[in-house]
Amino acid sequence: MYTLFNSLSLTGQDTIKTWEQQGRSWASYSVYRDQATHELYIPQTILNLVVQGEKRMYDGRQVHYLHAGDAMIIPPGSLLCSEILRPQRQYGSINLVIPDEMILAFLKKPGKTNTAGRALTTLPVNSRWHSFTQSLLRHFADDNLTTPDYYDIISHALHLISGEEAISAMLTKAAMYPLPEVMEKLSTGMAEVKQLEEVAAMGHMSTATLKRRFRDIYHSSPMHWVLEKRLQMAGFLLRTTEQPIAEIAYSTGFEDVTHFYRQFRRCFEVTPLQWRKMETDLFSK
Repeated sequence: MYTLFNSLSLTGQDTIKTWEQQGRSWASYSVYRDQATHELYIPQTILNLVVQGEKRMYDGRQVHYLHAGDAMIIPPGSLLCSEILRPQRQYGSINLVIPDEMILAFLKKPGKTNTAGRALTTLPVNSRWHSFTQSLLRHFADDNLTTPDYYDIISHALHLISGEEAISAMLTKAAMYPLPEVMEKLSTGMAEVKQLEEVAAMGHMSTATLKRRFRDIYHSSPMHWVLEKRLQMAGFLLRTTEQPIAEIAYSTGFEDVTHFYRQFRRCFEVTPLQWRKMETDLFSK
């Protein structure tokens, strides 16, 4: 089950500072001093800037390995797993919430050519991203400085993102064609889904419409997407818990352990037991 991430506050944070606009948090700087794991439903676009430490982000068959200096775009409607690795000193990151209306106002709409499927995406970092991150960090660290203007910061972030055409197109398309009802219900009922019709009913649409939306947004069929999300959760639990493999298979929606082993190996190219024993990711960036 995924936790709704709508306040920027998570379990395991040692400290957190937030900035608010009209009563809602739009930016945060959080610090962890111990390892932490999270399973999250992200309803809005998040820009994640890693300041210190390392973490893994699980998104379907892709595992992203992030460290200090990295920047990641988390598109709206994401169901992800996050593993903050054993920090030698501490892990720190900045999160910015980017609303759909500002994405549509600042970024170019996608053309007729195919855009990348909606997924967690690591941004190519450069000196401008470094300067932007350091400026935010200074304002969070110094209570004597005034909180930066909300529109200035989000506009600046979108200006930096706009230089990446494929990422801009992916975010714009995600803002134009959200599936909030489907994602919200899948965030709590993924393991129970058996039929395509169940997913379509979550969004009050026909199966044909659902398949067209998923093909357009995720470049995948709905049930294949559900399968990869189950495997994502299984891979995450294998790494972060000591639960028996069979128990993980059943809890993530697989009815047959042999089928789970076969699908896991097809997706990650190793067995669940080999995955659990691995010290580093084979499928990181």
